[in-house]
Amino acid sequence: MAAFELSPVFFLNGDSQFEFLPGVIVITCITLFLWFFNIYILLAFEKKQDDGKWKRYFLSYLFSLLTIALFMIFAQKIHPPENKVPSPVFPFINATALNTIILLIINSIVNRSKKEQLDRELSILKIKSLEAEQQQLIQQLQPHFLFNSLSTLKSLINTNTEQAEEYLIKLSDFLRFSVSSYANRMVDLEGELKFTGDYIKLQQIRFGASFQCDITVPENIRQSYQLPVYAVQTLVENAIKHNAFTEAKPLRLSIIFTEGYVEVRNNKIPKPVEIKSGIGLENLDKRFTLIGSEKIRIENEADYFLVAIKLIPKQ
Repeated sequence: MAAFELSPVFFLNGDSQFEFLPGVIVITCITLFLWFFNIYILLAFEKKQDDGKWKRYFLSYLFSLLTIALFMIFAQKIHPPENKVPSPVFPFINATALNTIILLIINSIVNRSKKEQLDRELSILKIKSLEAEQQQLIQQLQPHFLFNSLSTLKSLINTNTEQAEEYLIKLSDFLRFSVSSYANRMVDLEGELKFTGDYIKLQQIRFGASFQCDITVPENIRQSYQLPVYAVQTLVENAIKHNAFTEAKPLRLSIIFTEGYVEVRNNKIPKPVEIKSGIGLENLDKRFTLIGSEKIRIENEADYFLVAIKLIPKQ
């Protein structure tokens, strides 16, 4: 900006007493002075919650013109012109242009800062809205899940007390995790797989040989990553919900770790008539997007259905 101000029209005319380097230093000081003043009046107007931009612009330009006028008077006192007094037109034009550039830069920075702040606030609101929606869905599903679980437990008590005891323990662990992680957004992969494993055991006791599942995730991996709570369990529940499996045609589900992802894959046994809402997967996809992770990857082939979710390394 100082080099811009030291244009040949402004200082390098025949009457100018300024050398180029001292001129750059002086104009740099003036530029910084104008910067600080513009920032000061911006903060002053924001503190008063005054949106009068035209008042701020008027004060800014008035101050810049007064500054350059005082500078010219001071310069002429130090270095009196030999022939005639230099015209103030070009210095005033350059001062106005310099102040305009400063205002444009400051406004650009302020607008970008406000946009980033609004984006952050919007992201927080989206997360809170999504969390509220998730909790509402969970609360809606819990009575239905408990009803089925208690019905299964009742039948097991009459037929197999040992299996009923195992079922009750798994159900207790499942509900304990649900309560303890109620307000959490993220959970360790170890905890999520333990929770999902309890859910799978409950479903295997309920459906018997018609539901098969295999989890292949190394122990060191389980301790190194985290993910949104209920992520893997939601995918297992989605597979059970959308397939018509029997002992003759069992549902085979696998949970594996591969290159930073957890993949949940199942064979497809379509129900004769089904209305697919896709709310569960859409909800999960939004959750991953809002935490800044990759979207979930879905492979819907003729003989299998796969969902891959990106794990987040623990800090």
